[in-house]
Amino acid sequence: MQTIKRNLQNCCLPAFRYIFTGWLLSSLVVAQSFEAELGVEGRYFFNEGLFGQEQENLSVRVQPEYGHGFESGDDSVELILFARWDQHDDERTHADIREASWTHVGDGWETKVGVSKVFWGVTESQHLVDIVNQTDLVESPDGEDKLGQPMATFSMENDWGTIDLLLLPFHRKRTFPGVEGRFRTPIVIDGENAQYTSGAGDKRVDGAIRYSHYLGDLEFGLTHFSGNSRDPLLTFNGNPLDPKLIPIYTVIDQTGLDAQYIYESWLLKIEGYSRSGYGDRYSTAVAGFEYTQVGIFDSSSDIGWVAEYLFDDRGEAADTFLEQDLFLGIRWTLNDAASSDALFGLFWDPESEEKIVSVEANRRIGQDWKLSVEGRAFLGGEHYDFNPGTPLTSLVVPYPNSKTYFFQDDDFIQIELTRYF
Repeated sequence: MQTIKRNLQNCCLPAFRYIFTGWLLSSLVVAQSFEAELGVEGRYFFNEGLFGQEQENLSVRVQPEYGHGFESGDDSVELILFARWDQHDDERTHADIREASWTHVGDGWETKVGVSKVFWGVTESQHLVDIVNQTDLVESPDGEDKLGQPMATFSMENDWGTIDLLLLPFHRKRTFPGVEGRFRTPIVIDGENAQYTSGAGDKRVDGAIRYSHYLGDLEFGLTHFSGNSRDPLLTFNGNPLDPKLIPIYTVIDQTGLDAQYIYESWLLKIEGYSRSGYGDRYSTAVAGFEYTQVGIFDSSSDIGWVAEYLFDDRGEAADTFLEQDLFLGIRWTLNDAASSDALFGLFWDPESEEKIVSVEANRRIGQDWKLSVEGRAFLGGEHYDFNPGTPLTSLVVPYPNSKTYFFQDDDFIQIELTRYF
């Protein structure tokens, strides 16, 4: 419960003042909606965890959503709450305000105030330029889930493109698995006691700008972000009696590009950025294509073939597994009444021979239910055998050329059943 309380306090609750002000200044409500999701998730790991974590795990999540539309048609309020209970990992038992925002639409412009989520990016394997929201890492190791971010935004659309301005007054700390969690580092990360290189700490006001436009079949976006990084550095706390890794959030400047071009059945994609703040400036990018075969085998199904190359000019010094790797994927869309789809993926590091195999599949059951299946296998990396006598400092990065070593026992299959209300 303390974790839930802490997460809610960190959602910048004063943002609600702006939302309720919008309510008072707007006309009467003429449209409102309430929806909710209730999901029951079961995970099975094929091996016991590196530090004795359980192989079976049960989890339940709930996500209520509430929306208001006002008589003027120019104002709306949206609220999305999220909470999860996890059987074993106390850090994964958490709650968050995903959305709590007031939006006003003008003539060619729009403003939003409160807590919200913003997505930037076009590629399949990795969303490099998607920097506005912090990663909710306890939700999934793929980093796709995001925490709500307090913000004030202004967007202006014209014939020459769209400009988005974002003011981000509060930094959200990344969530990390706890002692009993899976996908964890050998030394547990103490996310709540994070440090900042900025004197303002998590109260530093960050900012971002994005320009997007399209030219025929080409769509592109240019972005710049300045503020506390969403990706922390990790440092050992130096305490052998209570060893922890401490996240350090540095101030960065990041300039990014994302673009995609449609040519017949081909979709060409690229995104990347240049970043300063981690010592020397560095650049990273993802580029590739998706080719879609429509109505394969004279059916209603489509098959998409995905290939992307991931590059980081820091090479082996990069703090990510994906520094000079290849992603191959197959997307199967049945186009049936149940909205069935599946995505099979393979990450491959040609130098270290590390591989990550993934599968994601979804199918609706009637109008109110959805079945989702997800699985991952970590192959080819060094297998880490924990020895209680191993020096603590060597647990931080024992195998610098095998960055998935602490995931080698975390192959899993996951099934979730979701009820929509």
